[in-house]
Order: sequence, then C-alpha cells, then structure tokens
Amino acid sequence: MAMQNKIEHEGIIRSISSETLEVVINSHSACSGCHAKGVCGMAEVKQKIITISKPDGNFQTGDKVMVYASTGNAASAVILAYVVPSVLILAAIFILQKTRHSELYAAITGLGVTALYFLLLYFFRKKIGKRIKFSVTKTDYN
Repeated sequence: MAMQNKIEHEGIIRSISSETLEVVINSHSACSGCHAKGVCGMAEVKQKIITISKPDGNFQTGDKVMVYASTGNAASAVILAYVVPSVLILAAIFILQKTRHSELYAAITGLGVTALYFLLLYFFRKKIGKRIKFSVTKTDYN
C-alpha cells in the first residue's frame, strides 16, 4: 500500500556498506504497460542505482525493498534538474539577443551557462543529497 505524499519504487539491494545501501530500481517508460509495446519498440526499462542511508534493520544483498521519497523531494529534484536549467538557457539567450549579439553566440552561451550550472550541482551533490532523502523498507514477499 502506498504511503500518502510519498513516491515509491520497488528495488533490490545491490550492495551494503556500514553506512549505506545501494538499491537497484528498474525505471519503466510510460508505455511499458501498453499491450502493443513489443510491436512498436518504444518501451524501455532503465536501471537506476540509489544510495540510501542505512536504516536500522537486517538488510542483505538481494533483498527486495521499497524505496520512498516524499513528493516535496520529488518537486525539489524536478526544479533543480529541469526548471532552473531551462530558465538559465532562456534567460541567457534572451539577454544576449536583446544586447544585439548573434544568435549563435547567444545559443552557445546559453548552453555554457547550463553546463556550468550542472557542474555546480555536481560539486554540491553531497549537500543537495542531505536535503533530498530516501527511505527504504523491506517488502513482505522476499
């Protein structure tokens, strides 16, 4: 049963350290449940690895678990990954176009600003990771 205001995904514990669990989650495309997915070739499954602070409990490699994140965490992740870079690209292009720079220069600068933003996200990933928390529980049908 889903917890209210939580996003959940089923996963399998890949590895365990003294402080963390690595959980493999199979992420399905939106059309993965379609009856025609085998014909159209659009369905895809990607594996994602989530590192989670190790909770109390007896966890073992290979255990099936449920990974939870709050909807607030999901909203923060969407803003950081999609909204801010989009605004940066559009703002850079708009400002440079208004200051009479060429379209090519504006486009390259917009992409450069976005690359710098993602580089900053990479350097601050641990600080961001402390804000965006995942929790994990064992499933009943291991």
